Amino acid sequence: MQVEWERCLNYLRGMLSDSVYKTYFASTKLSSQTVGHAVISVPPGLDTSVYSAYKELIRLAWRETTHSDAPMEFEFQSQETVSQQVTPPGDHVFKDFVKPSVPLSGSFRFENFVPGDKAQLAFNAALAVARNPDGTQYNPLFIYGSSGLGKTHLLQAIGNYILEEDPNKRVCYLTSEDFSQQYLKCLRESRVTEMSDFYRNEVDILLIDDIQNWTGKYETQNEFFLIFNALHQAGKQIVLTSDAPAVEVKNLSDRLVSRFAWGLTVDIQPPDVETREAILHKKAEERHLEISDEVLHFLAEKIASNVRCLESAIIKLTLQSSLMNHDIDMGIAQKVVAEIAPTLRRRVSLDAVLHAVSQHYEVPESKLTEPGRGTKEISKARQVAMYLMRECSSISLQSIGSRFGGKDHSTVVHAIKSVKKEMETDSSFARLIETLKNSIHD
Repeated sequence: MQVEWERCLNYLRGMLSDSVYKTYFASTKLSSQTVGHAVISVPPGLDTSVYSAYKELIRLAWRETTHSDAPMEFEFQSQETVSQQVTPPGDHVFKDFVKPSVPLSGSFRFENFVPGDKAQLAFNAALAVARNPDGTQYNPLFIYGSSGLGKTHLLQAIGNYILEEDPNKRVCYLTSEDFSQQYLKCLRESRVTEMSDFYRNEVDILLIDDIQNWTGKYETQNEFFLIFNALHQAGKQIVLTSDAPAVEVKNLSDRLVSRFAWGLTVDIQPPDVETREAILHKKAEERHLEISDEVLHFLAEKIASNVRCLESAIIKLTLQSSLMNHDIDMGIAQKVVAEIAPTLRRRVSLDAVLHAVSQHYEVPESKLTEPGRGTKEISKARQVAMYLMRECSSISLQSIGSRFGGKDHSTVVHAIKSVKKEMETDSSFARLIETLKNSIHD
């Protein structure tokens, strides 16, 4: 029963900010469910009005993940109720290894993934692994690409396909952060051996999302290295995703990079406008929405960042149409694009950009902004910072130049052009810029 709500939560996590999700939804539980009714238990001390505000989105997430239109209500617990709850005898047993896998989302399937030319190889490789889960020449399969392009979709599609073909297969899907937290918990409780034994003996297919988050976590990397070796030698399939090739993940151990190169590495690139339009068509069909080709083409042209934003646009169209009691037309589409635009071109402070660039290039911020050219490394970092300031803020070229020791307008223009040119000819540099952009927070 709780698994269905976990799937719904995974869906909501992709639609809400981290702060809203963690505060209002992460600790909720599905307390009861009947054919026509579902009750969600909410911890004490939370604002009940928030759940009313998100009612439509919650209903949509529940329908998408469970294919049920059953009405939902929230049961708000009092502190007294929580304090009266008693843990059953023996329930203190550590359960992390009883069912370590994060529930797979039923909406992530191969049939609703639109690969286009930019993701066809990744799609074909993932499908080949799903069809032959007992080990292929693609072991491990390593899928990389920028955020929101479909890596998680393919990873979970593999798991869903395998379980539908053979429900007895022991599929384990985790984010890299889930794995890290498990390891730290076991380390504190002196149960690392139990963790290792579990993965060696109780997992047939291991799916790990976003391994770039293991940057610098050498103890976690070491434990995974041992588990990887054991699973690989036993012919167990391993699939990993990252926002960059393993060799470009900062502070990832050389021996893991070497192991990840044993199988097949494939990338997913941003979809072109035709593929984006096809994705929108597919998303509209899944929700039984009538949207004209003109509106879909408009959205495909205006939303060029990633698949996640395209899905967000369809959901917002649905909500706007429902709230306005009006068919989806160009007017509603323009309103949705206007709402999404700020997330496509985020506005952040110049200090946030400087901090991110300084951290990556290991150059003090004062060196970036002082007059003079500086070393070759400082000059390169400064150009990247100028480019990101232009991309992530609405500040003028002159203002950007003044931030860097009074550089003039032409210097900033030259820096931006230099970065763009290198991005066009060097895919690894382009991925670095995208990663830096996504890492910038106010």
